[in-house]
Amino acid sequence: MATKLGLLNGALISIGHTTIADTGEAVESGRVLNTVYSDVVRECLAAGSWNFAMETIKAAADTGVTPNFGYPKVFAKPADWLRTIGLSGDEYFTYPLLQYYDDANFWSADFTPIYIRYVSNDTGLGLELNRWPTTFTRFVELELAARVCPRLTESEGKLERIVKDRDKARRRALNHDAMNEPNPKFPPTGGWNRARSSRTAGDRGSRSNLTG
Repeated sequence: MATKLGLLNGALISIGHTTIADTGEAVESGRVLNTVYSDVVRECLAAGSWNFAMETIKAAADTGVTPNFGYPKVFAKPADWLRTIGLSGDEYFTYPLLQYYDDANFWSADFTPIYIRYVSNDTGLGLELNRWPTTFTRFVELELAARVCPRLTESEGKLERIVKDRDKARRRALNHDAMNEPNPKFPPTGGWNRARSSRTAGDRGSRSNLTG
């Protein structure tokens, strides 16, 4: 079972540094790790379509938003959204919804409601360390190690080794997670829709009331 202290010490062991006894221990290594911890966990969760962090919702369009052009229905992204896995017009995800925009804080589509799968950083999903597989735990440890290695060791050789180990750990975690995918796997977001993710909220009218 992963714990924050275990993750921090796993990172320190990876760079050959002395471990800490408590997450709040007043030593430089603990302070540096705590500074980057939240960002590292969020970025690692956003790096894959992790089954342990998957959320599925039924979303209704925001009736207070009218785009100037494009898809007429706008759906605010939840506060715990990190990465879109797929959209569908039916609750069983029998047929993927391919025609939609995936922007920074919202999705747009032709009709409402829609069903959405996404990677969540909710405390009961992605941020619930008890749900983490050991392969993902190791990936996070090595990402933490890579972030703090230059500050704590000033060794380019160690950093190079850690980065290689981290990349291998990420691939191993993704491969392990893929073994738990439903069969058939829900199709990933297409390149056309990914390209649309660079649009900004101002492109299609006012969305000042969107949240998430």
